[in-house]
Amino acid sequence: MQDNITLNKITNEVKNNNGILKSLVLAHQNPDGDTLGSMLALGVILSDLGHKVDYVISDPVPEIYQFLPYTHFVKLPEDKALQDQYDFAFSLDCGSVKRLGKAMMLWQKAKKTINIDHHISNEKFGDINWIEPEAVSTGQLVYWLAKNLNVNFTKEIATLLYTTLLTDTGCFSNSNTNAGAFLWGAELIKLGTDCENVYKKVFLEKPFKSIKIFGSALNNVELLENGQLIWTYINHEVMKQISATGEDTEDVVDYMMRTKGVKMGVFFREDVNETKVSLRSNIDIDVSKIAMSFGGGGHKRASGINMKYPFTEVKNQVLEKVINELKNYNKN
Repeated sequence: MQDNITLNKITNEVKNNNGILKSLVLAHQNPDGDTLGSMLALGVILSDLGHKVDYVISDPVPEIYQFLPYTHFVKLPEDKALQDQYDFAFSLDCGSVKRLGKAMMLWQKAKKTINIDHHISNEKFGDINWIEPEAVSTGQLVYWLAKNLNVNFTKEIATLLYTTLLTDTGCFSNSNTNAGAFLWGAELIKLGTDCENVYKKVFLEKPFKSIKIFGSALNNVELLENGQLIWTYINHEVMKQISATGEDTEDVVDYMMRTKGVKMGVFFREDVNETKVSLRSNIDIDVSKIAMSFGGGGHKRASGINMKYPFTEVKNQVLEKVINELKNYNKN
């Protein structure tokens, strides 16, 4: 059920314009389509209301999303052109304040913080927390807010919100895809979204290094538990050799989950100072709970963890936890 009380509270806050309000919109580190599209759309909406807006992410905009409108507005936290003080700071699609990365310091200095997300594992770290686990993407919350504000939906805003929908539903294939997702997609298309180009740019056009790292990850794939658990990894040396980044590995775990008979999947990506773990489930096991036990979070069928240890130190403990959950599920 939609939380209209919080929606109306945020609406009244951003409309209460006694002079020019300074606002900060933030996406999580290693941005995906939902956090980026949500942040950009909300920033433009606030600008249309008269806010002076800064768009900040701890990491550069991934190459596959640089075609999106307004990405040229995005700044890094250390940019000296940023405003000194903000009336509002908005976090989009971020389950914990740590996921803001280097932008966390800007968030903490704002007069009022507003946390907008659809992850059930959200840690509710804002002054106002609007969490809608039933929403198909965080972008859908931005859409509801824009409707409540009577905002004029441009083709650009519709394209940004459609990107959040398409990426978080996996092209309408993930478990969060429902009738409402298709209806919302149809509405965004009516509003002028460039749906064909979004699909082409995000899902079909991959840099050559993405293909190389994809092949290396698949070469390491192993099956456990009689073929019910699939896992693989990429270590830092290979990432460095191919000059790959996190965005080049985004599709690996979802592709593995296409394997017949697989119920759960784990993908480890080792970076310089941490290991990123992606968890997936094709059955009724809530992987967000597994992720939360290691300080991560996400969705029931798709979650992630950032662990400040090398791959060799985290592999066994994560796989052991997943195997135990799978065995308990099979007993029932």
